[in-house]
Amino acid sequence: MKKEHIAVSFVTLYLLLFQSAPYIGIPGDIIFIMFFLSPFLVIGMVYIVLKYGEPSKNTFEEKFYDD
Repeated sequence: MKKEHIAVSFVTLYLLLFQSAPYIGIPGDIIFIMFFLSPFLVIGMVYIVLKYGEPSKNTFEEKFYDD
């Protein structure tokens, strides 16, 4: 598995856990720490995706919209 898939999966699971933390019963101090760390995780994920990701093989002129 590639590095970018691992980073995106980890950060996505982290943010899902952060969103559900009050309903699970995680203490407020832990939620605050998670809130403080979340921008750094997202910035790290963006760095990994930009560094190790593969660019699209199509240009903007060839395909305006590419899924």
